[in-house]
Amino acid sequence: MVSQFRKQKLLHLFNIFFDTDSSGSVERKDFELAAENIGKLRGWKSSDVKYKETLDSLLKIWDGIQSAADADKDGKVTAEEWLSMWEAYANNPTLASDWQKQYCKFMFELEDAGGDGTIDSEEFSSVYESFGLLKEDAVSAFKVMSGGKSTVSWTEFQDLWNQYFMSDDPKDPGNFIFGAATY
Repeated sequence: MVSQFRKQKLLHLFNIFFDTDSSGSVERKDFELAAENIGKLRGWKSSDVKYKETLDSLLKIWDGIQSAADADKDGKVTAEEWLSMWEAYANNPTLASDWQKQYCKFMFELEDAGGDGTIDSEEFSSVYESFGLLKEDAVSAFKVMSGGKSTVSWTEFQDLWNQYFMSDDPKDPGNFIFGAATY
């Protein structure tokens, strides 16, 4: 069973980043809305190549989530289905689905706005601010996540990512990878 601490983290992710329309479940339209929000953040039009690539990536991630988590096949993923899926992942992360790996890479590339292979505090906080989090909270989260360093590399990001989904230790820096300063 998912611990209370991990449940809080996973529901933060579910509510802030996936259930973008606040309907109580995750559906394809949430990913379409996320692409629109990211497009606004980056200044892309729906006809721009980067917008289309982003939408395509998000829809592939949705297909993976739906396949892995939509137990009753109703086209929606509830919070309970979401938690069950991540529990299975935490029990055996070496069998991560392609969509989970793609989601990790997608988030890193989204945050690495400069394309230099690292994420800095400004890049990190601007993404989370676009999802409705307070900039100050995101900046604080980055400081903890990065261990006080000015940037986080792709390799470091992957380690932090795994901590987020598997750790029950509130002190682990990976707990801050999605911009929240506390749970």
